[in-house]
Amino acid sequence: MRSINSLLLAAFLLASPVALAADAEQPINIQADSATLDDARNTAVYRGDVIVTQGSMRLTGNQVTLSMNADGDIDTLVSIGSPATWRQDPPEGRGQINARAQTIEYHAAAQRVVLIERGHLDQAGDTFSGDLITYDINRRVVDAGRREGEAGSGQRIEITIQPRNRSGDN
Repeated sequence: MRSINSLLLAAFLLASPVALAADAEQPINIQADSATLDDARNTAVYRGDVIVTQGSMRLTGNQVTLSMNADGDIDTLVSIGSPATWRQDPPEGRGQINARAQTIEYHAAAQRVVLIERGHLDQAGDTFSGDLITYDINRRVVDAGRREGEAGSGQRIEITIQPRNRSGDN
């Protein structure tokens, strides 16, 4: 029972690394049609129109899986949807970050969001589209490309970068 309680506690803390400081102090709300907590594997699976919110952060999908490491810390959060979505207001005030893909992975320790299959990331008019997009939250770096084994698929990435304000505001 203690481990199940740990999984539930982890669910309430899951977005704190990725969330803004103010978001991290907010409670996490999870809405789903059902949940399965696996104490032996340190996982929780939420199914059916899943919505996870904490402050300005919102993650949605048909199924969301939360995995914890041996220390009880959040390891990964995987959302599968048609599409799965993630959004958050960044601390810089540059506009909301919006992402969508068939699968969205959040890697807590690495502070990385990975968009897999038909991924799209946008912020303030800058857009990145492709089959594999990795967003490093701490470094604010986006990598876009193809998944391994997809080299001959013909799918290319598409990037739009808006001009910056030359007055020094950006």
